[in-house]
Amino acid sequence: MIRITRFLYIHSLIVPMLVLAYLVGSLSTFFMSFGVVMIHELCHLFAAILLGIGVKSIIILPFGMTLRLSQEVVRNPQKEALIAVSGPLANVVMIALSRYMEPSINTMVFVVINWSVLILNLVPVPPLDGGRILRALVIKNAGLMTAAGIVRKISKIFICFVCVLGAVVAVYTRGNPSLMIIGAFLIFSMIEEKKNSDFLIMHALIGEKEKLTNEKLIPTNTLCISVNTPAKAVIRKLNLSTFYIVHILDENHKIIKTATESDFIRAVKSKGFSVLSGDV
Repeated sequence: MIRITRFLYIHSLIVPMLVLAYLVGSLSTFFMSFGVVMIHELCHLFAAILLGIGVKSIIILPFGMTLRLSQEVVRNPQKEALIAVSGPLANVVMIALSRYMEPSINTMVFVVINWSVLILNLVPVPPLDGGRILRALVIKNAGLMTAAGIVRKISKIFICFVCVLGAVVAVYTRGNPSLMIIGAFLIFSMIEEKKNSDFLIMHALIGEKEKLTNEKLIPTNTLCISVNTPAKAVIRKLNLSTFYIVHILDENHKIIKTATESDFIRAVKSKGFSVLSGDV
């Protein structure tokens, strides 16, 4: 990765990819693909700015651009969904506008590239847009950690489907590896997302006091939990847009104490996930 400015980076593979595209005579397709993905990512950028989410860095890749948000875990699921959906929406608009372009090979390639980017990004595998949209839809009621687990299970189903379909296509086309390559990319993406996701979620939950310092009023939910239930059951329900008040019940379903999510986070940090609610 080549650093240009504090916020702008260029991937070191761009030059070799340009040389390869020139040698095989596909420079126009390369730049068209680059432009389509660039517009897709710029729409993510504009959506993030409009929703008040800062951008940490912009990375120019061989096939376009990607951006990293200042918030590794977006607190508001609705905002995350809107940022994620803005990219595919840009591809839909470009496909619609192609109807007004003069019919030609370049127009057909332009449409195919847009459909490819649109379909690939809507696959529900994080960190693709489809995975982020699915996570935002699940997260409100399930909590951050549970939602991440649900999305990973759904991702595995789609990845298996893509890999099996890729093997079938490779057999019937006598060696076309396109879908197999996409399947490998999705597997790599899911592994990287899982590796980073658990760390980022715990880091975000540990810093949950920012909810009260950054907001004057925030939504509150109440949970009731048995005294012998592991505290991790509460941790799995937490998200960054709601503050939880937890009533701890005895065997007769009477409230013996009331705690906040902060108490549970501190207990898990000091005693581990096996600590019981009664010991919080």
